[in-house]
Amino acid sequence: MIIMKSLAQLKTLLIAFLFATVLFTNGFAQRGDDPTEVKTFQMIGPGSLFVESSGGGVVVEGSDRSDVKIMAYVRYKGKTLSADDPMLAELSEKFEIIMKKNGSEIVAKVERSLTSRPWNQIGVSFTVFTPRNMSCELTSNGGGVDVSGVSGKHEIESNGGGVNLEDMIGATEARSHGGGVRANNQDGKIKLVSSGGGVSLTDGKGDVYARSSGGGVRLENIDGRIDASSSGGAVRIVGAAPSVVAQSSGGSISMDISGLTKEVDLTTSGGGISAVIHDGKELGLDLDLKSQNVNIDLNNFSGVAKKDRVEGKSNGGGIPVYMRTSGGPINVSFQ
Repeated sequence: MIIMKSLAQLKTLLIAFLFATVLFTNGFAQRGDDPTEVKTFQMIGPGSLFVESSGGGVVVEGSDRSDVKIMAYVRYKGKTLSADDPMLAELSEKFEIIMKKNGSEIVAKVERSLTSRPWNQIGVSFTVFTPRNMSCELTSNGGGVDVSGVSGKHEIESNGGGVNLEDMIGATEARSHGGGVRANNQDGKIKLVSSGGGVSLTDGKGDVYARSSGGGVRLENIDGRIDASSSGGAVRIVGAAPSVVAQSSGGSISMDISGLTKEVDLTTSGGGISAVIHDGKELGLDLDLKSQNVNIDLNNFSGVAKKDRVEGKSNGGGIPVYMRTSGGPINVSFQ
């Protein structure tokens, strides 16, 4: 019995490993592989980068360089093809790799033949090394997107994998239809949307819009207005935010903020609410809290305070603080 259980566990681990390996291979070309095709373009001043992959992922890395280097990786039946591979010539009628420069615009994309089948055996991914001052419009069809070190205006979409962002400057919008969205060290307004996993942002300076229908939302060390929603997990918010609007139908909401000047609106049907408002004892608040159990240390309060409902003004009122939950208690503390 023990041996059979161990074999079953080993089989499960092996399947998970193979699945993860397939995802990685389909999403990104391995760093050890030689690219199938390489092109380099010189840049003068800021530029725009447009990349669209097919059956593979997109990697973009910004640094202190003056040129753009694009590496295309063509995979056929799981094998990355070299530039002199005879199979590449046989497959040339099925697709065309376009890498070109038009003024300050750089384009890397794949055009497929409508008559060629099957496409699931062929994958083309891109890795791009670029100057930092580069606005990015990136689309991945069949893999994830990994972007770091660029400054500008960015629109990123992944169909088939997650999105990872590092050290970004400028207004950024990122969507994933096949995985989670993760961002770290963002300077500028950001919009993160995932239908296949969770959403997280650490060290964000600017307004944040976060939506997840496949996992939780985690926002930490944020300096800006926050609008967050999850239908697949909990919502956690930490930072300096003049306003916070958060909803969850799949978990609890926890909030720890300073710098409140506008509003707090928290609603969940999947758990409780835990909120810490710094300098809350000195703020004028219009409180409207309702759950099975409301716990709050009221200060200079006028209104109705019951076990399941608190409605009234603290310090004469002013900033709206609205909280609702049907899945747990509301706990509010002022620090």
